[in-house]
Amino acid sequence: MYREVSNSPNRETDDALILRAVLEQLESLGVQTRVVTPEELDPAQCRDFDVVLPMCEAYPRIKALATEAARGGRTLWVNPPQSVLNCYRQAMIPALKLCPGVRFPDSELRSVADGPGKPPAYAAPEGWWVKRGDVHNMTDHDVIRARAWSGVTGILRDFAQREIVSWVVQPHIDGDLVKFYGVGPGHWFTWFYHDPVRARRTPYRLDDLAEQARRGAGALGLEVFGGDAIISPGGVVTLLDLNSWPSFALVRREAAVQISWHMQNRLAARQGAPS
Repeated sequence: MYREVSNSPNRETDDALILRAVLEQLESLGVQTRVVTPEELDPAQCRDFDVVLPMCEAYPRIKALATEAARGGRTLWVNPPQSVLNCYRQAMIPALKLCPGVRFPDSELRSVADGPGKPPAYAAPEGWWVKRGDVHNMTDHDVIRARAWSGVTGILRDFAQREIVSWVVQPHIDGDLVKFYGVGPGHWFTWFYHDPVRARRTPYRLDDLAEQARRGAGALGLEVFGGDAIISPGGVVTLLDLNSWPSFALVRREAAVQISWHMQNRLAARQGAPS
């Protein structure tokens, strides 16, 4: 099931291409597939399929799919609709803060209607990141750095105009921003610098990043996931976020192979056949 265009800002093609690539791989493994837009399929129709791969993220639609998935039945959901809802920041932040083995930034979830209020009690010598409190960033002004607290007012005014009701504030953490992708979790993992030209390339343990991503994905219920992390001086790894079904744009071919392989194993396990 494709992602809604409204939830694929500037990456509609990439989102569609990874799903098509996965389906092509599955077809070569003998799996019959069908691709639909979110608007085409009634949630009840999902019962007719062995597996549903929902990339959609719009709240009313994913909530309806979660209700359908909760009914049980033979359908395998990857990722389960509830895990997609778990990636909404108001659910993800408390889950990751409580997840053993995951280092996560100090965070406060606040109401846009209440205004900026006072700065958080935690230290933020280099400013704060102000983020919409529901889904991941859909435009370049959904996640904004405020170097002074006075700058938060304008950000919240924009949120209010776009009917965003909650926001998250986190301290800026110095370091290299990295992006990662995973399947399983535990089947496959890869990463790269968000800006390889400007990255300081601070040495760190890849096991640390992979393990935090694995634990975080497990806490949210994700099997196909991506996310961001910061590598701080001294090699300290801090997980920033996780999301369901990223575009895998830079590693699409390999990701499609790994996702389809994982899906074949999951199907075989469901059917009691050797994988």
